[in-house]
Amino acid sequence: MSLAILSFFVGDLLIINSVDIIFIGLSLLVFSIGKIFFCFKFSHKRDFKISRLVPLTIILFCYIIFFTAILLNNLNNFFFPALITFFLTLLMFQFAYLRKDVFNKKSYFCVLFGVLLYSFSEGLMAIKTFKFDLPFQDFAIMFFYGVGLYFIVYGVVNEKEEEHELLEKEEEEINFS
Repeated sequence: MSLAILSFFVGDLLIINSVDIIFIGLSLLVFSIGKIFFCFKFSHKRDFKISRLVPLTIILFCYIIFFTAILLNNLNNFFFPALITFFLTLLMFQFAYLRKDVFNKKSYFCVLFGVLLYSFSEGLMAIKTFKFDLPFQDFAIMFFYGVGLYFIVYGVVNEKEEEHELLEKEEEEINFS
């Protein structure tokens, strides 16, 4: 979790200079590494039904196709890095979605909502960087990005509190036996 947040912080520092192509490429790389760390954090060992994942995958695939179609002519050398970044966002979203029934509802919904807001922020940033300016773009991007990461961190921290409470209850049950 700490490595993911650190990666996102470094990515933030690099994307500040979003005019320079080198900084954009490095920020995409560092954000992608952060997404991989989040995927590891969101993963679990419980089995899941693939049928639950199919509708979400179709929706997220349409999201990627939509943004790729909008940005296609403007991406140039960034086509494959952007595609990989969007794919990792899809993967992060799926891992957050698969946390259902594994972690408590509050943690699950906070993380899922956070990933949704982050994905929206990422889409706005891609449009701003590669296509055209949007009204209130800087505020909207940072607002959704910040609130999204807040909910992700809050959900993960809440998950740990629940696990700690469950461990304490199990220890009490063992002591009473």
